[in-house]
Amino acid sequence: MVGDRFLFFQVAANNGTAYPVSALRGIDTAAGAIHLYFTSQRITDVVTGDNVDRVELACGADEKLAVEAVINAAMATGSTKAPMVTIADGVAGTYIGGGITACTSINYAT
Repeated sequence: MVGDRFLFFQVAANNGTAYPVSALRGIDTAAGAIHLYFTSQRITDVVTGDNVDRVELACGADEKLAVEAVINAAMATGSTKAPMVTIADGVAGTYIGGGITACTSINYAT
């Protein structure tokens, strides 16, 4: 994790998280949304349900554009490579682009 880049997501006040890029396991799409799957932050030695965390982002009709924006932010190099990148912050109203308009949920593995 040292030297890793982090992706920040916030639904509302006191409901946010940051994951290292190396924890990203995959991205899929739904109608007007994308789901990002991460290695769980809170997993214990006994897994009773999901074993990955899921962050859902609202993005409008062009889900591919939203996926591309997240990947570009995660893979940025050189002067554009900040240690932490805000992907979606509902409190500040800051979004990475790609049509992303909200972080609608953060679901932790149980």
